[in-house]
Amino acid sequence: MSATPRSPGRPLLFLTIPVGLLLASFALDGRAGQDPAAAPPHAAGDSCLRCHEPLVEMIARSVPHAPAAQGECTGCHAPHAARYEHMLNKRERALCFSCHADEVLSFQTGSVHTPIRKGECTGCHEVHGSEHSGLLVTEGNELCFTCHEHKLAQKAFTTVHEPFVEGECLDCHAAHNSPHESQLMSPADSLCRLCHEPTDENLVDAHQGIPVGGTRCLDCHDAHASTTGALLLPFTHEPFAEGMCDGCHLVDSDNPQVPVATGARLCKLCHREVPRPSDTLVHDPVAEGNCGACHVAHAGKVAKLLVAAPRQTCLKCHAEVEQRRKAARTAHPVRVENGSCTICHQPHSSTEEHMLTSGGIRTCLACHEDMRHGHPLGSDRIDPRTGEGITCVTCHDPHGTDFPYQLRGDQSRGLCLECHIGGGAAHGGDER
Repeated sequence: MSATPRSPGRPLLFLTIPVGLLLASFALDGRAGQDPAAAPPHAAGDSCLRCHEPLVEMIARSVPHAPAAQGECTGCHAPHAARYEHMLNKRERALCFSCHADEVLSFQTGSVHTPIRKGECTGCHEVHGSEHSGLLVTEGNELCFTCHEHKLAQKAFTTVHEPFVEGECLDCHAAHNSPHESQLMSPADSLCRLCHEPTDENLVDAHQGIPVGGTRCLDCHDAHASTTGALLLPFTHEPFAEGMCDGCHLVDSDNPQVPVATGARLCKLCHREVPRPSDTLVHDPVAEGNCGACHVAHAGKVAKLLVAAPRQTCLKCHAEVEQRRKAARTAHPVRVENGSCTICHQPHSSTEEHMLTSGGIRTCLACHEDMRHGHPLGSDRIDPRTGEGITCVTCHDPHGTDFPYQLRGDQSRGLCLECHIGGGAAHGGDER
């Protein structure tokens, strides 16, 4: 029988205590055979707490985490080695759900709070003990503001929503997830009506006597705070802001919500310049009289009363442009705030192809004023493929291509040969 190899520098130990004596020693232990439920708190976790003393105070708080209070440290932590931070048995999300399994499916549907979506439960909850219900790190707006700190400045705005300034976020929002936008407890308009009854005389008077039942409150009001009165959104339609409802509505009729005209006819009572009569190209929504495709009627969060940020407003209909830009090898960089499409394109009407602001050359030179190149451009330099004058967009597609510099073809040869074969028609003379 070969001897067990011994590690260098370590003595060889022999177990000489009889098994019977070991069993007797356990029998003499006052806790041997005791019902685990009757064991004192932390009995199983005493070994851990001898080193992790700060946890003793945490577990003693008014709301302890059950596994910690019961000394079940190894329910969450590996005693010797682990692949996860804090010696956890699993990743944070999976570990929490191993006990809170009922929430797994629920927390994956609807509008989900960002920490939940990322599996960061400890962003809001303590893991050993807390002085706040639900093991929260802290309470009220203080907890919400640890992530939503940009909202703090709104507390000093001209008008503030009472639940917001008093830290009652959960009156309107669900903490984990909700079937409604922004984790609202119920649809926005239904939620507003819990406190603001549409038939209330003060509410009716504030709206010039026009009934507001069935309207969308957040179309005009900010739910948290505003720099204007009555929690109005920052950009307002002038007639609306001045209380001139009769400019658009039949306020003296039995149905004061009804507009005096419909569609673009209503807007053109004031905005007669859209589209410009001299323009030959008209944006489809304008031609269809659908001003509401891009603009809101009363108040909004974006200048010019756009339904969203300029770029997002355009991409609602022109999503393929963004898809092409993302898939392209090279694309025009979006360098301007919000990447406004109106830097190059007219939003309502134009005399230029593709609704450009000033043609396929001047539009580009507005930004690329130092551009130097040897290729001839202009209406007297004809593209033999189209019979039109050569511009920057003859060779470049600003939205994106698979070639360098947003070129429409291979710059080494292929793109040039589309025009320069045989007669050199693009130059108006022989090619040598």
